[in-house]
Amino acid sequence: MHAWERGLATFGPMRILITAGPTREPLDAIRLLTNRSSGQLGIAVASEAIKRGHDTTLLLGRGAHSPPSTIEACCRRFDSTNDLQSLLDETFPAADLLIMAAAVADFIPEQAPGGTKMSRHDGPVQLTLHPAPDLVATIADRKRPEQTVVGFALEPGATLTKRAIEKLSRKGLDAIVANPLDTMESSHITASLIWANGKIDTAADDLSKEAFAAWLLDRLAPAP
Repeated sequence: MHAWERGLATFGPMRILITAGPTREPLDAIRLLTNRSSGQLGIAVASEAIKRGHDTTLLLGRGAHSPPSTIEACCRRFDSTNDLQSLLDETFPAADLLIMAAAVADFIPEQAPGGTKMSRHDGPVQLTLHPAPDLVATIADRKRPEQTVVGFALEPGATLTKRAIEKLSRKGLDAIVANPLDTMESSHITASLIWANGKIDTAADDLSKEAFAAWLLDRLAPAP
Protein backbone atom coordinates (compact mmCIF):
# COMPACT_ATOMS: atom_id res chain seq x y z
CA MET A 1 0.00 0.00 0.00
CA HIS A 2 1.49 3.32 -1.06
CA ALA A 3 1.65 6.71 0.64
CA TRP A 4 -1.33 8.18 -1.17
CA GLU A 5 -3.44 5.09 -0.39
CA ARG A 6 -2.94 4.78 3.37
CA GLY A 7 -2.70 8.40 4.48
CA LEU A 8 0.55 10.19 5.13
CA ALA A 9 -0.48 11.25 8.65
CA THR A 10 0.01 7.66 9.85
CA PHE A 11 3.72 7.58 8.96
CA GLY A 12 6.42 7.14 11.57
CA PRO A 13 10.15 7.42 10.85
CA MET A 14 10.99 6.06 7.40
CA ARG A 15 14.09 4.62 5.80
CA ILE A 16 14.64 6.96 2.89
CA LEU A 17 17.15 6.36 0.09
CA ILE A 18 18.00 9.30 -2.19
CA THR A 19 20.22 9.41 -5.27
CA ALA A 20 21.63 12.67 -6.60
CA GLY A 21 24.22 14.15 -8.92
CA PRO A 22 25.77 12.94 -12.18
CA THR A 23 27.22 9.66 -13.31
CA ARG A 24 30.68 9.81 -14.88
CA GLU A 25 31.48 7.25 -17.57
CA PRO A 26 35.18 6.86 -18.47
CA LEU A 27 36.28 7.35 -22.08
CA ASP A 28 39.94 6.61 -21.41
CA ALA A 29 42.36 6.90 -18.51
CA ILE A 30 41.66 10.62 -17.97
CA ARG A 31 38.48 11.63 -19.82
CA LEU A 32 34.86 11.25 -18.76
CA LEU A 33 31.39 11.44 -20.30
CA THR A 34 29.16 13.15 -17.73
CA ASN A 35 26.41 15.77 -17.37
CA ARG A 36 25.73 19.09 -15.63
CA SER A 37 23.75 17.78 -12.66
CA SER A 38 24.77 19.61 -9.48
CA GLY A 39 23.02 17.27 -7.04
CA GLN A 40 21.57 20.31 -5.25
CA LEU A 41 18.01 19.01 -5.11
CA GLY A 42 18.94 15.56 -3.84
CA ILE A 43 21.17 17.12 -1.20
CA ALA A 44 18.30 19.41 -0.16
CA VAL A 45 15.89 16.45 0.08
CA ALA A 46 18.38 14.47 2.18
CA SER A 47 18.92 17.44 4.51
CA GLU A 48 15.15 17.88 4.94
CA ALA A 49 14.61 14.16 5.53
CA ILE A 50 17.23 14.11 8.28
CA LYS A 51 15.70 17.22 9.83
CA ARG A 52 12.36 15.37 9.98
CA GLY A 53 13.88 12.43 11.83
CA HIS A 54 13.99 9.89 9.00
CA ASP A 55 16.75 7.29 8.59
CA THR A 56 18.34 8.73 5.47
CA THR A 57 20.97 7.53 2.99
CA LEU A 58 22.20 9.76 0.15
CA LEU A 59 23.98 8.22 -2.83
CA LEU A 60 25.80 11.18 -4.38
CA GLY A 61 27.67 11.33 -7.67
CA ARG A 62 31.21 12.65 -7.69
CA GLY A 63 31.27 15.99 -9.45
CA ALA A 64 28.13 17.16 -7.64
CA HIS A 65 28.12 19.94 -5.05
CA SER A 66 29.66 18.98 -1.71
CA PRO A 67 27.01 18.15 0.90
CA PRO A 68 26.89 20.13 4.15
CA SER A 69 28.58 18.60 7.16
CA THR A 70 25.15 17.85 8.67
CA ILE A 71 24.53 15.08 6.11
CA GLU A 72 28.07 13.94 5.34
CA ALA A 73 27.67 10.88 7.56
CA CYS A 74 24.70 9.59 5.54
CA CYS A 75 26.40 10.16 2.17
CA ARG A 76 27.96 7.48 -0.03
CA ARG A 77 29.68 8.36 -3.31
CA PHE A 78 29.48 6.84 -6.78
CA ASP A 79 31.16 7.51 -10.11
CA SER A 80 29.68 5.45 -12.93
CA THR A 81 26.25 4.00 -13.62
CA ASN A 82 27.62 0.60 -12.64
CA ASP A 83 28.83 2.03 -9.32
CA LEU A 84 25.38 3.44 -8.61
CA GLN A 85 23.74 0.16 -9.58
CA SER A 86 25.91 -1.70 -7.05
CA LEU A 87 25.02 0.76 -4.30
CA LEU A 88 21.31 0.49 -5.11
CA ASP A 89 21.52 -3.31 -5.03
CA GLU A 90 23.05 -3.02 -1.57
CA THR A 91 20.86 -0.30 -0.04
CA PHE A 92 17.42 -0.46 -1.66
CA PRO A 93 16.20 -3.70 -0.01
CA ALA A 94 16.13 -1.93 3.39
CA ALA A 95 14.46 1.27 2.12
CA ASP A 96 10.82 2.29 2.50
CA LEU A 97 11.14 5.10 -0.04
CA LEU A 98 13.54 5.69 -2.94
CA ILE A 99 13.76 9.18 -4.43
CA MET A 100 15.77 8.72 -7.62
CA ALA A 101 16.99 12.26 -8.34
CA ALA A 102 20.38 11.30 -9.84
CA ALA A 103 21.07 12.21 -13.46
CA VAL A 104 22.01 8.74 -14.70
CA ALA A 105 23.65 8.26 -18.09
CA ASP A 106 21.44 7.15 -20.96
CA PHE A 107 24.48 5.90 -22.87
CA ILE A 108 27.82 4.40 -21.82
CA PRO A 109 30.83 4.81 -24.12
CA GLU A 110 33.22 2.09 -25.10
CA GLN A 111 36.33 2.71 -23.03
CA ALA A 112 39.87 2.80 -24.40
CA PRO A 113 42.17 0.02 -23.13
CA GLY A 114 43.15 0.47 -19.49
CA GLY A 115 45.99 2.88 -18.83
CA THR A 116 45.75 4.56 -22.24
CA LYS A 117 44.37 7.88 -23.45
CA MET A 118 43.18 9.16 -26.78
CA SER A 119 45.51 11.53 -28.60
CA ARG A 120 44.76 14.25 -31.13
CA HIS A 121 47.62 12.84 -33.19
CA ASP A 122 45.62 9.67 -33.78
CA GLY A 123 43.30 11.65 -36.04
CA PRO A 124 39.49 12.02 -35.78
CA VAL A 125 38.00 9.88 -33.03
CA GLN A 126 34.57 8.29 -33.19
CA LEU A 127 32.84 7.28 -29.97
CA THR A 128 30.62 4.22 -29.73
CA LEU A 129 27.84 4.62 -27.16
CA HIS A 130 25.77 1.75 -25.79
CA PRO A 131 22.45 2.09 -23.92
CA ALA A 132 22.97 2.27 -20.17
CA PRO A 133 20.97 0.00 -17.85
CA ASP A 134 17.69 1.56 -16.74
CA LEU A 135 18.33 1.60 -13.01
CA VAL A 136 15.04 3.04 -11.77
CA ALA A 137 12.95 0.70 -13.95
CA THR A 138 14.91 -2.29 -12.66
CA ILE A 139 14.41 -1.19 -9.06
CA ALA A 140 10.69 -0.54 -9.60
CA ASP A 141 10.26 -3.98 -11.15
CA ARG A 142 11.62 -5.76 -8.09
CA LYS A 143 10.34 -3.57 -5.26
CA ARG A 144 8.10 -4.99 -2.57
CA PRO A 145 4.48 -3.76 -2.27
CA GLU A 146 5.29 -1.67 0.81
CA GLN A 147 8.16 0.14 -0.93
CA THR A 148 7.67 3.39 -2.88
CA VAL A 149 9.83 4.42 -5.83
CA VAL A 150 9.79 8.03 -7.08
CA GLY A 151 11.56 8.96 -10.30
CA PHE A 152 12.42 12.24 -11.99
CA ALA A 153 11.66 13.50 -15.49
CA LEU A 154 13.87 16.33 -16.77
CA GLU A 155 12.32 17.40 -20.06
CA PRO A 156 11.58 20.51 -22.17
CA GLY A 157 8.69 22.49 -20.73
CA ALA A 158 6.39 22.11 -23.74
CA THR A 159 6.28 18.29 -23.48
CA LEU A 160 7.17 17.89 -19.81
CA THR A 161 3.89 16.57 -18.37
CA LYS A 162 3.19 14.25 -21.29
CA ARG A 163 6.66 12.72 -21.25
CA ALA A 164 6.72 12.47 -17.46
CA ILE A 165 3.44 10.52 -17.45
CA GLU A 166 4.77 8.22 -20.18
CA LYS A 167 7.95 7.63 -18.18
CA LEU A 168 5.97 7.00 -14.99
CA SER A 169 3.95 4.29 -16.71
CA ARG A 170 6.78 2.77 -18.74
CA LYS A 171 9.09 2.38 -15.76
CA GLY A 172 6.43 1.19 -13.32
CA LEU A 173 6.99 3.98 -10.78
CA ASP A 174 4.74 5.01 -7.91
CA ALA A 175 5.25 8.71 -8.65
CA ILE A 176 7.45 11.00 -10.69
CA VAL A 177 8.72 14.56 -10.28
CA ALA A 178 8.28 16.48 -13.53
CA ASN A 179 10.70 19.37 -13.82
CA PRO A 180 11.85 21.43 -16.82
CA LEU A 181 15.34 21.41 -18.29
CA ASP A 182 16.22 24.82 -16.90
CA THR A 183 16.26 23.28 -13.41
CA MET A 184 19.74 21.97 -14.24
CA GLU A 185 22.36 23.93 -12.26
CA SER A 186 19.71 26.39 -11.03
CA SER A 187 19.11 27.12 -7.35
CA HIS A 188 15.33 27.19 -7.98
CA ILE A 189 12.78 24.78 -9.41
CA THR A 190 9.26 24.77 -10.84
CA ALA A 191 7.91 21.23 -10.72
CA SER A 192 5.00 18.91 -10.03
CA LEU A 193 4.58 15.47 -8.48
CA ILE A 194 2.59 13.03 -10.62
CA TRP A 195 1.22 9.88 -8.98
CA ALA A 196 0.55 6.52 -10.61
CA ASN A 197 -3.17 6.91 -9.84
CA GLY A 198 -3.30 10.03 -12.05
CA LYS A 199 -3.22 12.63 -9.27
CA ILE A 200 -0.99 15.64 -9.93
CA ASP A 201 0.31 17.87 -7.12
CA THR A 202 1.78 21.13 -8.41
CA ALA A 203 4.23 23.16 -6.34
CA ALA A 204 4.42 26.94 -6.39
CA ASP A 205 6.54 28.34 -9.21
CA ASP A 206 10.22 29.11 -8.78
CA LEU A 207 10.76 27.62 -5.32
CA SER A 208 14.24 27.35 -3.92
CA LYS A 209 15.38 23.76 -4.03
CA GLU A 210 15.33 23.70 -0.23
CA ALA A 211 11.68 24.87 -0.20
CA PHE A 212 10.78 22.34 -2.88
CA ALA A 213 12.44 19.55 -0.89
CA ALA A 214 10.19 20.40 2.07
CA TRP A 215 7.13 20.54 -0.22
CA LEU A 216 8.02 17.15 -1.72
CA LEU A 217 8.55 15.44 1.63
CA ASP A 218 5.27 16.88 2.94
CA ARG A 219 3.69 14.57 0.36
CA LEU A 220 6.06 11.60 0.60
CA ALA A 221 7.48 11.53 4.12
CA PRO A 222 6.18 14.05 6.69
CA ALA A 223 7.94 14.42 10.03
CA PRO A 224 7.07 11.43 12.25
